[in-house]
Amino acid sequence: IWKKQSLVLGRSPYQWQHEPVLFGWKKKGKHLWYSDRKQTTIWEFEKPKKSADHPTMKPVALVAYPIMNSSLTNCIILDPFGGSGSTLIACEQTDRICYTIELDEKYCDVIVKRYIEQIGNDNNVFCIRDNKQFTYKELTELQT
Repeated sequence: IWKKQSLVLGRSPYQWQHEPVLFGWKKKGKHLWYSDRKQTTIWEFEKPKKSADHPTMKPVALVAYPIMNSSLTNCIILDPFGGSGSTLIACEQTDRICYTIELDEKYCDVIVKRYIEQIGNDNNVFCIRDNKQFTYKELTELQT
């Protein structure tokens, strides 16, 4: 459970101040643990300020927490809901390999821009489409 510092306004009589956070592993895979036994089910991480990039942006530290507890360096992390790219950035920061998917093109752009901001350049950022590889620079030039 991610305990937020502020409530999320909604139509419910009680306003939510938490959000479930799920993580998993392969059905027949081992459930490995790489932390101590003092970790709890309540996670308190600063909620990002409202972002124009994505309505439900997660803090990178929130995503990095279960990644570090349940995987080793160079392990593959799958995020089938890329959103704003917090998992990709957390994997970059913790030396994991991230495979992420995002259906909405505008959020794909958000993910790429946040990632480039994180690593400081776009040298190794590219897209493969129809078996052709395009650099980020080539893609941005095509859009203008």
